[in-house]
Amino acid sequence: MDDDLQIDNDEELFRNPVYYEPASCYLDLDRPDLGVPQGQDLLKRLLSMRRRVPVEKRGLICPDCRDVRGRRVAMYLVQRDGVWFASHYKRPGEGPISHESDEHIARKERVAKDSEDHGFPAEIESQTADGHARLDVRINGAEGIVLGYEPQLSAVTARGMRAREGFRRRSGIQSVWDFADPGHAGIGTVPYVRTPNLPASVIRVQKNPIAIRDGNFVLEEGQCSPAGALTRCPHKPYDPENPTDAGYCGGWHRLLVPAHQSSAFTGKDGLTLTQFIVEAAAGERIPFQRDGHHGWLPARQWQQYLEANGPALDEKEHRSSVRQGDRRDKCTEDRPASEERAEPKQRRSSRTMVLESRPKETESVRVPVDASGQPIPLCRFGCGKPASMSGPEGLPEHYSCRPKEQV
Repeated sequence: MDDDLQIDNDEELFRNPVYYEPASCYLDLDRPDLGVPQGQDLLKRLLSMRRRVPVEKRGLICPDCRDVRGRRVAMYLVQRDGVWFASHYKRPGEGPISHESDEHIARKERVAKDSEDHGFPAEIESQTADGHARLDVRINGAEGIVLGYEPQLSAVTARGMRAREGFRRRSGIQSVWDFADPGHAGIGTVPYVRTPNLPASVIRVQKNPIAIRDGNFVLEEGQCSPAGALTRCPHKPYDPENPTDAGYCGGWHRLLVPAHQSSAFTGKDGLTLTQFIVEAAAGERIPFQRDGHHGWLPARQWQQYLEANGPALDEKEHRSSVRQGDRRDKCTEDRPASEERAEPKQRRSSRTMVLESRPKETESVRVPVDASGQPIPLCRFGCGKPASMSGPEGLPEHYSCRPKEQV
């Protein structure tokens, strides 16, 4: 093997596409003939170049780096357990090669630029102090707040999301995970927002607002009735076959409800990603966890939440499913989830969390009393009203009720 190559470790290797420049064709490393005529001879020729021909002159390049980022990044072949992989080539001391999509990169650049414009220094691809995580965008906020903006556009299991969030939390980072897929396994598993799936060309135009569609919660409380403050009863499941059906129990509820499902939501002038990031960096939005579900609350409503529910309990530390080690050379975290560890996605029509519920308060029956404070008995003729006199038999009654009974 060449002496100047930095070989990816087993965890970082996955099947990269590879392009052979001299023949202007893609190579299929799953096939013995590489999917091209005389492919077996080509493979022998490429392997014979080791130690003799510099990597940059062997003709293997990354098509993704060429098409997406306009860079010519050389590749070389490496074998693991009898399987051939194409690995990006970098000299010792060079930064890692990014495998991120253009949309992923555009989101990082947009948030970093917006944060800088609002007075919060931002750095793309920043390492945590312990070296166990790399932040896509590190934002230095007010009062010592450090935000880590993490756009996550590829599929990752909930277990993987919890492990990655644990690295950041233990480093004192407030993570903002940004998902575009409404069914992503990370939604609710980590502090998150959800934004539309937009092309990179749209994201990079700063005047284009990026709407927050989920992850931003508000605190609501009130009577569960048509005239009350709540839109519908949280205990009555949503019926997709009858979406206009509004169920009410007549009781009282305190809820954490997504802002877009709240009674005050009008659909106009909603929260944007830029506004959210700036307010989170300023301490005006606080991450919360309730029954294992994560989200964000405005600071004022966070105080109301604490007053009603007490201080937040520390989340039980999960045993990390990712090996501890130096992750400085990691190329990317946007990789396909393992099929063996894949978890089923759970789509939920509502993410409302009930903090407190009380049944409908019934008015207490006021028993009339006489001048001495003794209860006045009801009329014996069943009119339901307190008696006004004692009849000839000494029983309570009304004078007006006796003729009716005698008829």
